[in-house]
Amino acid sequence: MNKKIYFNLEKIPLHLKLDEKKAEKILRAKIKEMKSYFKKFGFKKAILGVSGGLNSSVSALLTVKALGPKNVYLVRLPYRGVTSRKSLKDVEKLAKNLKIPQKNLITIFINKPVDASWNLLKKFKGSKQKLRKGNLMARERMKILFDLSKALNAIVVGSEDKTEKALGYFTLWGDNASGIEPIRDLWKTQVHQLASYLKEIPTEILAKAPSPELWKGHFAEKELEINYFEADIVLSAKEDLKMSKNEISKSFKIPKRKIRKILERAKIGQIKNSLPYELKY
Repeated sequence: MNKKIYFNLEKIPLHLKLDEKKAEKILRAKIKEMKSYFKKFGFKKAILGVSGGLNSSVSALLTVKALGPKNVYLVRLPYRGVTSRKSLKDVEKLAKNLKIPQKNLITIFINKPVDASWNLLKKFKGSKQKLRKGNLMARERMKILFDLSKALNAIVVGSEDKTEKALGYFTLWGDNASGIEPIRDLWKTQVHQLASYLKEIPTEILAKAPSPELWKGHFAEKELEINYFEADIVLSAKEDLKMSKNEISKSFKIPKRKIRKILERAKIGQIKNSLPYELKY
């Protein structure tokens, strides 16, 4: 296991723990299921938006192991002035480790379409201007990926984890849109554990703080005001272990105010994950 990692794996509770044997079992099962999915629908190629973050890196690795590097397209969709050079370089290193052909690594800057949309919409003032523009970026990226998927006859592979889904930490019709989600059943700390056993994932990516990079200095935990490590414990203890708030607080030494904050945020997740609401007669 690579020890240079964002989360302190030694402190992960037993019910979230992935040892090497379990990680290998998960890896094999996911590769097998992905192969079956593509075969069932008659597709041989996949396309992924890769940010230089851990989730998209793990999704890319699983896809390559299922389909082979020649059948996988990695797409960088940076916004000049926001996306860091380091993120772009990290994707290049990942692509090299995964043996992705040079022609399969695509880069499209999204400033022009995002700015065109924002120039039309920014006159409608609101309290969340920065977030609105960030959402435009996320939706523009997915728009491009789905268009390329049609051009290349490929399926769009997503990279959302269980924690992001539970907290509703995604842009509707943006980064949560895909044809298949390889890691959506894994909590964020479990994705990090799985990645730590995979030699193809660059150490720079393993150690990086989670960030959608929708604006300068954008970090997920800072925006949410929630610690992902604690969120995983609270959400998994409630969902998987059926523990009460009091039991979670006592067992894992997490203050009740933090537990309340995490569960309040999860209510947003419930709403976003239930959309669109269907009226029935």
